[in-house]
Amino acid sequence: MRLSASYGNRLFRRKTSRFLKSLWLSGAFLLLFSLASSCNSSKSATVGFSNATLQGNYTYTLSGTAFSSGGNQPYEEAGTFIADGNGNITGGIDDFVEDSTLSSNKITGTYTVGSNGNATMTIQSSRGTTQFALTLISSSDFYLIEYDSSASGSGEALRQTPAAFSATPAGTFVFRLHSSLPNSAAQGSVSNVGQMVVQGGGISGTEDVVRDGVVGSSSILGLMEAPDNNGRGTVKLNDSSGNESNYVYYIVDSQTLKFLETDPGPLGNGRADAQSGSSFSNSSLTGAFSFRGRGDTLVSSFGSNSLGAFATDGNGNVTSGTYDAVQDGNPASNVPVTGSYTVSSNGRAAIILTPQGMNPIPLVVWMINSSAGLLLVDSPNLSVVGRMDQQLDTPFSAASLNGSYAFYMFGVEGPNAPPVNRAGIMSFDGSSTVTFSDYFVNLGGTTARNGPVSGTYSVSANGRVVAFSVGGVKTQVMYLISNDSGSLILATGGGDLGGSLALQAAP
Repeated sequence: MRLSASYGNRLFRRKTSRFLKSLWLSGAFLLLFSLASSCNSSKSATVGFSNATLQGNYTYTLSGTAFSSGGNQPYEEAGTFIADGNGNITGGIDDFVEDSTLSSNKITGTYTVGSNGNATMTIQSSRGTTQFALTLISSSDFYLIEYDSSASGSGEALRQTPAAFSATPAGTFVFRLHSSLPNSAAQGSVSNVGQMVVQGGGISGTEDVVRDGVVGSSSILGLMEAPDNNGRGTVKLNDSSGNESNYVYYIVDSQTLKFLETDPGPLGNGRADAQSGSSFSNSSLTGAFSFRGRGDTLVSSFGSNSLGAFATDGNGNVTSGTYDAVQDGNPASNVPVTGSYTVSSNGRAAIILTPQGMNPIPLVVWMINSSAGLLLVDSPNLSVVGRMDQQLDTPFSAASLNGSYAFYMFGVEGPNAPPVNRAGIMSFDGSSTVTFSDYFVNLGGTTARNGPVSGTYSVSANGRVVAFSVGGVKTQVMYLISNDSGSLILATGGGDLGGSLALQAAP
């Protein structure tokens, strides 16, 4: 959301060739996405969505680029809203961070949901008006992109459980945080993953961290204030090296929190998930897993995007796998992987992946449970965080992808290209054809709604999906978590995109 006065210069769009934009918006350069999403258990037809589908309390997070005559600026945005089921936003609060400044404002608005799950939303506050385009996964989860000329950003919203607002969160959580100074690459970034115990508003725990290119670990102490009636509160964290960080947190439910950093200078966000299981071991990490990570390199902010799948034997060995990545526009494709790992009783897993012909990749994964964990690439050359999930529905095949999926994507599609964000609906036929039937685009502040665009796809037994010629000659690579969700990257000619997809579950 943009300020109408001091932030008004964002309404001036960056001037880019209209001809080039028309090509990108038409889908001639359509690519795909990365990172995983929630699973739905049945392949419901994407009909039956309506305004009534969105009803209740929701929290959202959004990252992107604001445009101004003086140059583009990255931003982070998060907040809460209440949907009444009749197309009205009756309350909530929006937090917006840019240029070292947090702006928090009460909001109202309107929304319209189409029967296929695509929707538009208008948010209003004392700062002005912001337009969003939404694609619903279900009544409790949707993707969104900013859909106006002042900025281009993307993210996800989740329905909240208001009963969890009655008290300060408590318990043992695994957390992941990432922050960066604009245009500073990995040397100005901080990536953290660890475990925190929250009790009576006090926080204690331990973390692994890559700070300004230095790998380390710290103990942490902090304070978590009680949430308000929007499920919004504040957190202060101090590590044993003397660093302090401040956040707004948003309650999804008793098991899940989202974070927005509020410190002057860096832009940051994160999440925390309640940890289950009192003791872990090597046998806790058994079976097939997919993983994904995104973050900063020494060259550029968000210049690293990686995906893969690996199998473990429960005895400390990574027996097989494949790895795909984009680093500063340079792709690595379908690289065989082996490796080793050690799991501590507190759920900290140290994993060494060894891609064939490449340097080893050290990962620290704090396990949420035996099926999922939050990860950090433990390297001074990268500031990358992500997630690992146990794969379901294995072995996979072309028939694994069958139905209509919500998706969003973000990134750039070539050197010096404007930022692009898309959200919409794509369908797989269970055989070989993928179709982007209806999707929203924001390319550098120019918006459009397009579709259909079709291509082909193939699926390997380990969940690696390759989609070809979807609106062009680009190749996209996805790794499935299950038949219902997956993660994907693309890079050709210097392009790099990330995002999510999930099978729609109509009401």
